[in-house]
Amino acid sequence: MLITNEQLLEISIRSDEYILSLNYEALELHLNQHTDGRYTFNSEWDEAMFLYAIGNCYSVLFNGRRSKWYSNELMKSIICYRKALNVIKKLPFTEKIKHIESMLCTNLANALSSQGRAFCCIELYDRAIELDNNPVAIVNKARNELFIAQSLYDEGHTQYHYLKAYELIKEGLSIIDQLEEEQRIDLEEGGELLVFKEWFEKNYNIESFDYFSEYKEDLESKEQEAYLKWSADSCLFLNDLNDVFNGPIVYQDIMALPSTIHKINPTLTLTEKLMYHGNFDEIKNDFCYARYLIFQSKDIDNEQGHIFNKTYPHIDAMCGSIDNLKTNQYKSAFKILYSLFDKIAYFTSRFFDLNDIKLDTKINIDSLFKNIKNRKEWQPHPNLEDGQNFFINSLFFILKDIKNVKGHDSVSTWIDYDAQTFSEIRNAIEHRSLKIVSNIGYDLATNGNLHTKVEQEKILKHIEDISLKLQEKKRAYQEATKKHNVEIMNSLAKEIALLESESQKLEALMYEKEKLSSHTLLITVENFEMRLFRLIKLVRNAIMYLSLAIHLSESMKEYDGIALPYDLPLK
Repeated sequence: MLITNEQLLEISIRSDEYILSLNYEALELHLNQHTDGRYTFNSEWDEAMFLYAIGNCYSVLFNGRRSKWYSNELMKSIICYRKALNVIKKLPFTEKIKHIESMLCTNLANALSSQGRAFCCIELYDRAIELDNNPVAIVNKARNELFIAQSLYDEGHTQYHYLKAYELIKEGLSIIDQLEEEQRIDLEEGGELLVFKEWFEKNYNIESFDYFSEYKEDLESKEQEAYLKWSADSCLFLNDLNDVFNGPIVYQDIMALPSTIHKINPTLTLTEKLMYHGNFDEIKNDFCYARYLIFQSKDIDNEQGHIFNKTYPHIDAMCGSIDNLKTNQYKSAFKILYSLFDKIAYFTSRFFDLNDIKLDTKINIDSLFKNIKNRKEWQPHPNLEDGQNFFINSLFFILKDIKNVKGHDSVSTWIDYDAQTFSEIRNAIEHRSLKIVSNIGYDLATNGNLHTKVEQEKILKHIEDISLKLQEKKRAYQEATKKHNVEIMNSLAKEIALLESESQKLEALMYEKEKLSSHTLLITVENFEMRLFRLIKLVRNAIMYLSLAIHLSESMKEYDGIALPYDLPLK
């Protein structure tokens, strides 16, 4: 059904009315009336406005109901915001588009923050601030910085996040008149953010933070300098400071397994005592290797060959396939990064004792959040039901970014517009066939030429015509059978057999077309790079969430007795 401008305005007005009045019953009814997929729109702008309004409704419904942490309502709001962002990318960039993109980025960042994804939301706040100095994004990013600061186990890093929060609060105060009345509360007398600002000014000297920007790193080579700078500029260090700073002081993958307390166990060898630390180090090492593969490959020309595969003649599959060092290292990086999700799941299951050791082979990122013994439908693991450790929760929501979760709305399709999901690419690389191709090759291979399209349409039309003739002949055969007219029956049987034979031959051609056209997943090098970069950001954040999840868990435990410190041996 085509939605008119009047209907769209009415939906927006009703959405705002129910949101402001916190009428959750009316809000749910309102959503049920308008989210059955029946609408089409006059323009991308209308569609984006509709999705924005519906996303806001789902967000308020989630918060108002105090829904479970894994509630689908929050996911639906995120899907709406991401869909809307992808829709407006089709429109010319104007002041109006800039403003709505800023609002969408802010609301999406707020929703991700609600999922415990304190690092994933930062780039969205930054985008909103870049677009129009969005005051809501500034204030909410300040809150997020305080949340990160209070979640860390490194005091030096905590203080720097305090600094960033302080700077954002000052900026928010300078444009406080742009905020709605209810949005100013934390910045006014007695408000949480204003109280923090006053506390910070009493306890810190701004000049004492100059060290962060003045720090210099001794580097071994020009390549190392380029690699570290690219990693920092791309926000790819396992370092919380890299989300708010990219100078040499962040050139470290400093996020590690935080301090933990264990009972003395005389049966453990030294290696067994260090098992978790060694495993976390392994995860970091795999991540760093994949990161370096991407760095090393990104500037290789698509046409540049390499000695590794010059040992045989290459088939030209007429799809513009790029099979050089660049694309092969890209594939290797993708496989390493995707496999890290399962390693993170295994580590989490073992460390938090979620599953019996005998079930190790069944543990992966999919199964981490459900009771492995009950695989019929997704439900949170009993030990994770309460959702108190929000950094563990964030790993579940990252899972929904990379693949579909049964019974839950997935955002995997909407991370990047019109692209294959991470799980599709991974499956093709590991088990089927994936070719990274040029744009021209992709167009030729997927769109084909006019002749083959015309032939395909002819065959499909012929199959349809035969199907209609068969129905007609079979009805006539039934009539002849009723009249016991053997001569007509025999004649019709021959005609039916010939038509069925012809139909089978044509259907065999279409089956072969389907089989060969779907045999290999083709993806352009630009699209693959986009997906690969998004994947490494998700993996990087997941590793950091795991570290903070362990720290949060340890800080919530109660211990009796004396704890003896233990220095970790380093190579």
